[in-house]
Amino acid sequence: MLMWSTRVNWAVTGVFLTLEITEILLAIGFFRVAHGYSPYMLHAGGWAGVVTAAVAWYTSAAGVVNGMSPRAVLPVGRPMWGELPLTARPETPLPRRAEG
Repeated sequence: MLMWSTRVNWAVTGVFLTLEITEILLAIGFFRVAHGYSPYMLHAGGWAGVVTAAVAWYTSAAGVVNGMSPRAVLPVGRPMWGELPLTARPETPLPRRAEG
C-alpha cells in the first residue's frame, strides 16, 4: 500500500509511511517484551501511532475541506510519480452541483 499511495498525493503517502513505521516499531517492541527485554520500543511504537493518527486526521480533513471548496484550502501535495488523474488536474475542476 505504501508504494501504491505514492500515486495519490504526499498526504496519503505520509499516512502509509507513518503507519509502516508504527507497525515495525510495534512488532519489534512486542518481540522484545516477549523475550524479557525493556518495553521502550513498544512505547516508541505507541508514539509513532499517535503521529500516524495526526497525519491521517490532517489528510482526512484536507479531503473534506478541499472537496467543499472550489480551490484547495489544505495542501496535500502532488503524486510522487505518474500523471494526475483527470479529475485532479487544475485545469479540470471537480463537477459541482448546480444551485437553483
